[in-house]
Amino acid sequence: MIDQLRKHTLLIFLLLTFIIGLVLLFPYSDFQATLSQGDHGRDLYAFEQTIHGAKPYQDYWWVYGPVMPIYYSWFYRMLGISIHSVLIGKMVLNLCSGIFLYLTLSCLLSPLASFLTAMWFWVFSADFFFTYNHAGGITFLLAAVYFLSLYLKNHRIQYIWAAHLAIFILSLIKVNFGFAALFCFLISLALIDYFCEYPSIFKKKHFWILT
Repeated sequence: MIDQLRKHTLLIFLLLTFIIGLVLLFPYSDFQATLSQGDHGRDLYAFEQTIHGAKPYQDYWWVYGPVMPIYYSWFYRMLGISIHSVLIGKMVLNLCSGIFLYLTLSCLLSPLASFLTAMWFWVFSADFFFTYNHAGGITFLLAAVYFLSLYLKNHRIQYIWAAHLAIFILSLIKVNFGFAALFCFLISLALIDYFCEYPSIFKKKHFWILT
């Protein structure tokens, strides 16, 4: 009975987190402060070129991984070629980041505390002014942390593979983010197995093959 009540409470606060997140982030779907020509302009150009079949590194200069030009080009296709489309794409990523933060903390804290933390994240978190790329990196970094938290709570191997997938996508957004996340993930995994006395995942060959 208690577990059922907690599940319902988690779902209610998850829905509330989603709704309040939309309310907080929606104004930023139509607002961009001062533009940096060398970075924002490059990003907008790269996203448009991707629509026309151009490839990063080969057809235009791009310093990050290939995922985000493809991602933002989808919003250009759906909503038209304008900065408004890119801002909506970024808003979606920021919304997902806050939801992953809520889900992560709900594994460890109360639904109310998790909800308030997500609100704090959306209101006070620092933004990367010079590029639209890193919003995707934050989203998949928080996704990896969420799956690690699920592993800590339930000790199921599928959460490890899900975290690996999130880190792999993160590395295709910004490679140094990916390597740093993988390093921290492996250390965290070892500590969880040791202190929780779980059978060590590091003894499995397929784990190292995937890593």
